[in-house]
Amino acid sequence: MRYIRQEQFSKIGKENQEKLLKATVSIVGIGALGTTVLDILSRAGIGRIKIIDRDIIELNNLHRQILFTEEDLGKPKVAVAKEKILQINSEINIEEHLIDLDYDNIDLIKSDLIIDCTDNIYTRFLINEYSRKNNIPWIYASVIGSRGMTMNVTSETPCFSCIFKEPGQPLDTCDTEGILNTVPHALAAIQATEAIKILTDQDYSKELIHYNLWNNEITKVKVKKSNECTVCNGKYKYLEGKKSRGVIKICGSCNYQIKIENVNMLDLFNKLNKLNSIKTTEDCLILPNVIFFKSGRALVKAKTKEKAKAIVDRYLG
Repeated sequence: MRYIRQEQFSKIGKENQEKLLKATVSIVGIGALGTTVLDILSRAGIGRIKIIDRDIIELNNLHRQILFTEEDLGKPKVAVAKEKILQINSEINIEEHLIDLDYDNIDLIKSDLIIDCTDNIYTRFLINEYSRKNNIPWIYASVIGSRGMTMNVTSETPCFSCIFKEPGQPLDTCDTEGILNTVPHALAAIQATEAIKILTDQDYSKELIHYNLWNNEITKVKVKKSNECTVCNGKYKYLEGKKSRGVIKICGSCNYQIKIENVNMLDLFNKLNKLNSIKTTEDCLILPNVIFFKSGRALVKAKTKEKAKAIVDRYLG
């Protein structure tokens, strides 16, 4: 009875609902887009959903990230999202991964469909290469200001690298341009609908969709494969670890992510556990201005990259 209204829709029915229940979907990024896509697809009955995110919940997330409340501040997004979703639909399986997705753990997103809800171009190129190499469809989306765009990337369409090139300078972000909170909901609804089409083997969009909510303008752009695309020609520099990110500024926050190398994280946790004002969870150790993750990274609240590095070095010294 849970899905009866959805099954009554002519494009779904019992047969396609069963396909959704048997499907596995990976959602990369549990922010504004990701929480909305996750909410929609869990209610739609996707049987298994992997959620991947590296961040914690902050106050400035709450105006657009629908699963979170003030009580969740400071907690990992994936942990809170899983808890909330299982209250909505306890019949599905939610698999959480509190990680920074990269070339050395990318196999975690192996599934029937990958949905990009990230906030950075690096991860999109990484997902694109993994998707192309393993013939897994994925759905790209990005939002900023009052506009957003989305595109299905499958074996029948151009890949992401056919259309988008590596930027020569930093792109605008929610930090610099802001974001209207209706925009992620609109783009996430398109992503989720296209996901349902793909998972039920129905015709899906093969165009790049631009949507400006403030002006109520929707533009569909026909895209073409590029004969010169390195990814389509079997070259995967992101998957091979040839693109280093260094210190990462987390979009929409004052946090910097720093990878920690050549440090025994268990020894570090044991040492830092002796400090005051500290909280330890299964996956991370939380101090007033930095969170250390067992996976070998730190999330630091600082005004500049240099100050973030100095904070981490002080704890590691």
